[in-house]
Amino acid sequence: MNKNILIKTIMVLIILTILFSVEVKAIGITPGKITTDFEANKKETFSFKVLNNEKKDMQVVLYAEKSELSDLITMYDSIISLSSAEESKEFKFDLTLPEKIEEPGTHQLKIIALEIPSNSEGQAFVGATAAVALIIEIKVPYPGKYAKIDLEISDAQVNDYVNFIIPISNFGTERINQAKATIDILGPTNEKIATVTTNEISIDPKDKKEVTSQWKAEVNPGAYHAVATLSYDGKYARAEKTFYVGNLFIEILSIESKNFQLGQVAKFTISAENKWNDKVNDVYAQVVITDENGNEAGNFKSANVNFEPLSKQELLAYWDTEFVKEGTYDAKIILNYNGKTTEKNMKAYITLGSIRFSSLGTGEAIAAAGLGRNTILTILVIVLIIINIAWFVYIRRKNKIEKTI
Repeated sequence: MNKNILIKTIMVLIILTILFSVEVKAIGITPGKITTDFEANKKETFSFKVLNNEKKDMQVVLYAEKSELSDLITMYDSIISLSSAEESKEFKFDLTLPEKIEEPGTHQLKIIALEIPSNSEGQAFVGATAAVALIIEIKVPYPGKYAKIDLEISDAQVNDYVNFIIPISNFGTERINQAKATIDILGPTNEKIATVTTNEISIDPKDKKEVTSQWKAEVNPGAYHAVATLSYDGKYARAEKTFYVGNLFIEILSIESKNFQLGQVAKFTISAENKWNDKVNDVYAQVVITDENGNEAGNFKSANVNFEPLSKQELLAYWDTEFVKEGTYDAKIILNYNGKTTEKNMKAYITLGSIRFSSLGTGEAIAAAGLGRNTILTILVIVLIIINIAWFVYIRRKNKIEKTI
């Protein structure tokens, strides 16, 4: 194949891969959300931008999605046009609040930007191609005192401190004078293992503050559950969340084969221990044995087993040693579970009537491998740049040769 055609083909394939890897809508809107506090008869004017992501000529319909409160929105424009030279265009709308909204809480309205075919003017929008929404939130205060809380928890290692952060929003019309939280930490069987308290604060209406606390995780690795209860001026709010201490880890303890006879099918027992405080299902081991030259002499797997919390378990595997010779081999045991692996490197000493393993190091939990979308795109872009440079150098050399001839 001609070098020019080969390089151009590779470039086209890479560009197509990038284009098909990234999903980009032709139309966008920014900001995605606008929030305002309710005040009787308040009138505000807001602006937003419609984005022309593909830099093409397009027509867009702007309208408020029908709801009980959609009449509060007055659009300045209804059908707009963007040219290929316009990356975005700014538009405005008025939000006119009534004397009263009966139901307290957050009310949501939407403004829709709907792309339509260029020849649809004056017709029904049957051929609409893409739509995006601007969300408008109106926060109506609760009468009296009303708090909502969230619970943020930092994962930690065993014997480290777990940090608890409780954001508190006062959605009421009155000031909260005393707000303080208690946090119950529950174990895997929902037994209470600890309780901690936070600092105390006051919060004005429409304000947001946070209280914090810590807990030293002198426990086994695993999943735990926190229940936060906020007490504020005789009222209560609650939030709960699961968090993790340490890392999910199953340790490889040993591997042995009793009654081993070289040339026959050998039975191996792999002992392992679940260090996690929860059950781990479908665990299996893979054993890879290589000779001193790196050639694979054996590669076999065990059956899947389930590990109870904080328990030891044995996995059974079988290896046909018919064509294996006596000698010293490298052995790697790989334990697979929940998208993780634990690996243990060993030496295997094989004789006619025995196989003995000696450990080279402790096991290590490894996250499942894989390239993320952004990583792949970055690699493709770098490859494309390298190809372009190579193409440029090739053309320059070719021109020099032609001039010399």
